[in-house]
Formats: sequence, C-alpha cells, structure tokens
Amino acid sequence: MHDASRRNGQAQVEDRYEAHDDAETLRNELTQLRTALTRRPVIDMAKGAIMALTRCDDDTAFKQLSQVSQTHNIKLFDLASALLADLRGESSDDDDTQQLVRRTWTRR
Repeated sequence: MHDASRRNGQAQVEDRYEAHDDAETLRNELTQLRTALTRRPVIDMAKGAIMALTRCDDDTAFKQLSQVSQTHNIKLFDLASALLADLRGESSDDDDTQQLVRRTWTRR
C-alpha cells in the first residue's frame, strides 16, 4: 500500500509540473499574440505604401517587403516601420535601414 501511495503522490507532483508548463506555454503564446497584434497594422500600412509606390497588388507588396527583409536580415516590422517613418519625413533609428528603404522604394 505504501508503494501505491508514493506513486499516487508522484503522479500528483508530475501533474502539477505539467500544469505549470502548460500555463507557461499559454503565457508565452499570449505574449506572442499581443506582439503580433500590435505589429500587424504597421506591416499592413507598409504594404499599402508599397502598393501605392510601385502600383502592385497586396501579395506582390508583401513579397517585396519579405524579400528585402530576408535578404538584408532586417526584421519585417523594423523594415515596415522604417518605410513608414521615411514617408512621414522622419528619420529612422537605423540609418542603414533608412538608406535601404530609400534605395528600394522611396528614392529620396
């Protein structure tokens, strides 16, 4: 009977660890979703700007943005932000990214 009680106690501890891991996973997913929700509009506005600047469709604009992002190892959000900042006449935090935006889209 003592062994059965020990196994039951061990199972309860394992269940608590598993529940803790599940809760941590859910917290991480929630953080990622919140980040995505704040960044998505910036990327969408940048796509719209590219569509207007190059007279292309939504898919082509996203492909351009993604390709430049990947080719130059710049996060998509950072590139989109730099494009929008340049269009507003603001300077970007990263001069290299701003120059890339200008060479690629705005020609300023």
